[in-house]
Amino acid sequence: MEYIEKIFDVAKIIYSLCNEVKMNHKRCCRLKGRIESLLEPVKAIQKEDMDDSLTKLLKEMMGILESARDCIKSFTNKHRFSKVFKAFAIKEEFNHLNERLNDAAIALDLALHTEQTKMLLTIFKGNQRKKEDKQDTKEDQTFLNLVEKKLEEALHSMEERIQQAVETVNDDLGEMKMDLKDIKRIIEAYQEKPSVHPVQGILELSPGDIERESKPFLITDNSKYYKGTLHKFPVAIKRFVNVGPSSVEEIRKIFHKEAETMKHFESPNIVRIYGICIDQRSSSPEFLIAMEYCELGSLRSVLAGKWHLSWQSRVHMALDAASGLYRLHQSTEKFKLLCSIDSTRFLVDNGLRVKLGGMDLAKTETSIRRISASSQKSQLLPYISPQQMSDINYPYDKPCEVYSFGIVLWEIASCKTPFKDCSDQEIHQKVCEEQVREPLPSDCPKDLCELIDECRAFDPFERPNAGAIVDRLKNILTRITEATKEARD
Repeated sequence: MEYIEKIFDVAKIIYSLCNEVKMNHKRCCRLKGRIESLLEPVKAIQKEDMDDSLTKLLKEMMGILESARDCIKSFTNKHRFSKVFKAFAIKEEFNHLNERLNDAAIALDLALHTEQTKMLLTIFKGNQRKKEDKQDTKEDQTFLNLVEKKLEEALHSMEERIQQAVETVNDDLGEMKMDLKDIKRIIEAYQEKPSVHPVQGILELSPGDIERESKPFLITDNSKYYKGTLHKFPVAIKRFVNVGPSSVEEIRKIFHKEAETMKHFESPNIVRIYGICIDQRSSSPEFLIAMEYCELGSLRSVLAGKWHLSWQSRVHMALDAASGLYRLHQSTEKFKLLCSIDSTRFLVDNGLRVKLGGMDLAKTETSIRRISASSQKSQLLPYISPQQMSDINYPYDKPCEVYSFGIVLWEIASCKTPFKDCSDQEIHQKVCEEQVREPLPSDCPKDLCELIDECRAFDPFERPNAGAIVDRLKNILTRITEATKEARD
């Protein structure tokens, strides 16, 4: 009952905040309406005998509502430019919240399975929800464009007045002018513009579209990776070197079919695949895949480097990684398991943004290259769940992948290598028999410690799902950010 009371308390705060918002008002109110519909079946839970499944469900709902509260709250402070500018860059935030509310609706239906929850699913029906969200975004953007126009007019007027006065006042006005340039820069940085990508979707590319450096920066058994460009846009280019006998037309057919499926998993936190290129200019075809280039390499290499990472930075990196994982897991109708989660599977760009890699065109690659049992990469032992480590026939599922991700979270928190210098036999002993969880740093935030330990729980039921991990990391990041700001002030 504790979580039910907290859920309704947070919902009341959300309703109150929606009366204050000016920016993104339509989308905030849409969230409010969907939350109201979710709370009706929650009332019915009060009459149920609470078991562990319902308690876990309510705990996750609590995290979703807390994220919604923090999001809506960010648009209620009318006196700070930063909140106005932030409004141009929150599309992904609203998308995530609506996906999480949809997850909660599905979970409630599975837990209660009443006529009330069946009606709830019609409210969250995919096509209708996306249509509503698109219209809300359009109306909010119209208002934001008007705000931006007025801000630019005000800035232009201020610049003219400063220019007129600059002849008589030197130092002070010069500093003010620099401030104006900073404000204009902030507007440009946060203004929502179409994403700059060399191509839209996953396409078959022409050999003339791609340029690559002569020397690869990474070599594996079956591939070489080069830094290159696609339409002058920086990319990583994967070239297959162990090519099988399949026909070019068969590979092309498989690629186009798989590319359609891969569109479902596009996300800012998943390394993007731009397309495949089949170069037939020489006697033997050359197969290339162009993908997003992440300048800093793998998460493992960044954590092992000389970076000084604050807890705020580490939580932000963990949130990026979790968001990529959630994109794979989020739908019960269509989800994907990476089946090999470790810190080398996550890549990092120059802004320390973490992206999940390894979302390869698996069927296309299988048709291109010769695969032997000896050449296939197996998952590293420290990341394997206790269940799979004990039983080779244990089915790989989402909780197994969450356990692996828990080890990655431990790496981000500790900047260490899991079970370093331990043999396979020692790792098996520690994980399966002693149920050891390697210790976290003494200064690790308590709520982050709790989340990482839950992800590494021996019992699969105790591990949170990917959506709940994202929600809790968002809340942890908000708390750390606010604490850092208060300390600075």
